[in-house]
Amino acid sequence: MNISIMAGTFDPFTLGHYDVARRAASMFDKVIVGVADTGERKAAPIDVRLEIARKSLAGLKNVEVRPFTGFLTDFAAQCGARILVRGLRTYNDFEYEKALYEVYKSQNPDIETIYIMTAGVCSHISGSIVRELAHLGGSLEGYVTASAAELVRKHYGKRG
Repeated sequence: MNISIMAGTFDPFTLGHYDVARRAASMFDKVIVGVADTGERKAAPIDVRLEIARKSLAGLKNVEVRPFTGFLTDFAAQCGARILVRGLRTYNDFEYEKALYEVYKSQNPDIETIYIMTAGVCSHISGSIVRELAHLGGSLEGYVTASAAELVRKHYGKRG
């Protein structure tokens, strides 16, 4: 089975993430979306991020959402995956991802990475923009999937 890993903090899972996952799902038998439990105080709790990712990806049959801690390359090995899927929005993303590629290879020389450019309509979307829109009560249409919008508003919106 051809398994790939698409990993991140997904704080929250956006329409750009969905775009990359959907396209990866057409290339691999299975895509595991790994939600990193980094323990960062600034990130939403792992259960919230998992719930939003699962709701966002519910329509993709060969995509599974799992939490992980530690090295991404160890997680990939545990899942039986040799391929990491990474999304690129901008030139700055490329520079960052090039450095990560070297780190991944230093930890597991058998790991490979493929990059999927986000669709132009998603290239401006980031987790920080979505968090700010939700906090300020802005429209999330075109930023997160319709199936996850209410969860994003609930968890990232202004607290009463």
